Amino acid sequence: MVGQLLRRKTFSLLFFLTLAFVVCLPIITPFEFVNAQTQDQTPQYYYKSFSWVYGGETWTWNLTIPAALYEAYIQVPDSVRTQIPLSGFGYFTTTEDSYMQSLAQKINGTATQQGYNKYQEINFALAFVQSIPYETDLNSTGYQDYPRFPIETLVDNVGDCKSHSILFATLTLLLGVDAVFINPPDHLAVGVLGDNLSGTYWTYDNQSYYYCETTGEGFTIGQLPQQFDGVGAYVYPIDPSQQYVVNLQSLTLGASNPSYSPYNPNTTQATPTPNLTTTALPDIAGPTAVPVEPVGINLISDNPGFFVLIVAAIAVSIVVAIKPLKIAGKTAHQQTTALEPSSPKTEESVLNESKFCIYCGSSNKSVAVYCENCGKRIVEA
Repeated sequence: MVGQLLRRKTFSLLFFLTLAFVVCLPIITPFEFVNAQTQDQTPQYYYKSFSWVYGGETWTWNLTIPAALYEAYIQVPDSVRTQIPLSGFGYFTTTEDSYMQSLAQKINGTATQQGYNKYQEINFALAFVQSIPYETDLNSTGYQDYPRFPIETLVDNVGDCKSHSILFATLTLLLGVDAVFINPPDHLAVGVLGDNLSGTYWTYDNQSYYYCETTGEGFTIGQLPQQFDGVGAYVYPIDPSQQYVVNLQSLTLGASNPSYSPYNPNTTQATPTPNLTTTALPDIAGPTAVPVEPVGINLISDNPGFFVLIVAAIAVSIVVAIKPLKIAGKTAHQQTTALEPSSPKTEESVLNESKFCIYCGSSNKSVAVYCENCGKRIVEA
């Protein structure tokens, strides 16, 4: 009996420890990865992950962005950025950036695989930009006004309406669709060139540019937020020749990753100067639809608090399981002692038992009916 209890106790402990390990494994692994990344104070690359919904599917995109490229853009001071009016925002639309060109190519490749037409492709890119969180410049940078270059918006993973619109306009132009900036009161959006599309549009140079909201999720080409319904707006064309071009020759991206193709900021060329380093971009995979995963893994990974509750429940279960085992072992031992059967009575032992006579006080055999001493009938108690 004791051996069975010991085996049951060992099995219970092993079961709960195994359960705790299985639950902890998918949680511990990501934490170790994050810690390894944060220990590097001067990273060569920024690893960014984006997620958005389009076409009834959830999409993810993991990007590797050279830190030196990001540093080259943030060197442009706020004093320069704030001097540029909305009519000169072509300065920020970096269509000559090789990295941005690669992103547009990946979007185009994914859209082609999905069978999207050109405007579905633009909507796909718009949904991607809308997934980046909105934040005022004052809250995110401490500056009242801080228009971001597209690379900055991707790395910072935050921006206001100007930063979102700059990023989307850059991708739209690289995808082969003309774009303008649309400026309702205290806001900035993008207009994409179209013909006979549904929705709201503004006319510029005798062409129709359909409104695209870059900060609110779910808006598609032509959908105007309600607060701008019936409100006028300015339209500003985008002049790519005004764009800021990073001097990539001065950047160091590491021996394993040669420099990007250099640009000459004094020229108005629209494509990079070809040389042997044009393939130096980090590998960039296109956006992918998220596969359906087991509910349990998603639930735990997305809810660390739920994970803590599970661990606590396991600990309590172990304590609760061990205590009854100890009590059960002790009780079983007591019961074994108390319930040991007595030896069966023999005929001799029965004969040796005596009956007491209440009249004369003498003892008689157990089978006696009358007292052997006084002859009276024995009254049994």
